[in-house]
Amino acid sequence: MNLKSFALSLFILIAIASNAQTIVTNKNLIEPRPILLGGGIVIGGGAGSFQIGLNPELLKSYNEYVDLGVAMNIYYSSFNANEWNEYRTRNLQLGIGTFVRVWPIQNFFLQLQPEYNITMAYEKNVASGMSGTANFGAASVLAGIGYGHHSKNGMSYFSIMFDLVNDMRSPYRLGQLRAQPIFRAGVGFPINLKKRKTQ
Repeated sequence: MNLKSFALSLFILIAIASNAQTIVTNKNLIEPRPILLGGGIVIGGGAGSFQIGLNPELLKSYNEYVDLGVAMNIYYSSFNANEWNEYRTRNLQLGIGTFVRVWPIQNFFLQLQPEYNITMAYEKNVASGMSGTANFGAASVLAGIGYGHHSKNGMSYFSIMFDLVNDMRSPYRLGQLRAQPIFRAGVGFPINLKKRKTQ
């Protein structure tokens, strides 16, 4: 191949690439992907226990395969003393983290979520009357799989994750011998549906 043929081939490739880039750019301007706001609610309880939580999320779906977002944790739990345990506890947990969801196939995703949680705990021994408080933080890295859908019209999902760090002070380990599975479900709605005008 001589220099003229090489130069001509290079020019044609650049022209094709420029044209393809223009088409993709115009398509993105016509159909922007909105930012989604949503999350899930946690409610639970049993004999002498109560739990309530909120997991708000703000995410951007960049394409059909990748979502990036920010998530918060607001969680309160109370456990009363009983015949097997003479301690009454109250815990408030606040946390924030970022996450990435990768959709390798339609409706199924993988999620990785590093986060940091602060726990404010109160405990009282009902037999002796002694009580105390403690504040502590812990880093977590949640990883797992889920099922759901995401589009410009909204999202819904169900996931199961585990904390890979497994810190004793983590809210996913607190009071347990080992890290517990984390089940989450939620929905989200677009907060920007306006289409940009093409020039």
